[in-house]
Amino acid sequence: MGAKSLRRFVFVDLDDTLFQTRRKCPKEPNLQPAAFLADGSAHSFMTARQRSLWALLGGQATLIPTTARNQGAFERIDLPFTSWRILDYGGIILDADGVPEPEWIARTAAGAQGCIDSLRELLDQAEALIARERLAIRVRIIEDFGLPLYLVAKYRDGQEADLDRLQRELITPWVEAGAQRLHRNENNLAVIPAHLGKEFAVRYLIEHLRGEWGDIFTIGVGDSLIDAPFMAECDYAIIPNGTQLSASTLATFSPAP
Repeated sequence: MGAKSLRRFVFVDLDDTLFQTRRKCPKEPNLQPAAFLADGSAHSFMTARQRSLWALLGGQATLIPTTARNQGAFERIDLPFTSWRILDYGGIILDADGVPEPEWIARTAAGAQGCIDSLRELLDQAEALIARERLAIRVRIIEDFGLPLYLVAKYRDGQEADLDRLQRELITPWVEAGAQRLHRNENNLAVIPAHLGKEFAVRYLIEHLRGEWGDIFTIGVGDSLIDAPFMAECDYAIIPNGTQLSASTLATFSPAP
């Protein structure tokens, strides 16, 4: 008789891992809508390869989304996740019924209370710079379950240089002077307080799952540098080709043409 298989869990990032905006999609037919805007219009799509990855992993393991999205943005995803969810860069852990894990949300609430003044001050300074220099940028503090969690800025109308300027003149010096992390991947710039991190939530949930199932097998899947720490908490890691994380790791081993 063979040995009993371990229970399998896959912690998977969403945007630019399982799907992406149409602009980032390759030119191929039959893209599948996967995420929608608040008005119901399709915003992000899965390619054939991404659908194959979903089928492969979902058929063999429990998939746990591990995302920066808050609950509202997560609910606009058309994928059948049925177990735990990690949202807001690890700030929120929800069970299968969408109920926050009580110990974890208490931890996040304490951290949010300690950093809200700093986030609001940064928001005020960013809005002042944007207005003064007429930068095409949207900036806001992301909240979930009544908690202020992190700041996000995105450029409008293709004005990437405006976001570069905000990052160079304000965000980078701010982050270097305090206890925050900066995440930038194309149009998405986030300032993440030190108490937040996907890796903290993944580590916590892995211990919880071990308490429930005993020894388990885990895989981490992600595309960005910010995903690498949570993927390192897992037994194996999967990196989509052509992504930020791939460019900083696997691509360095590609032979010169």
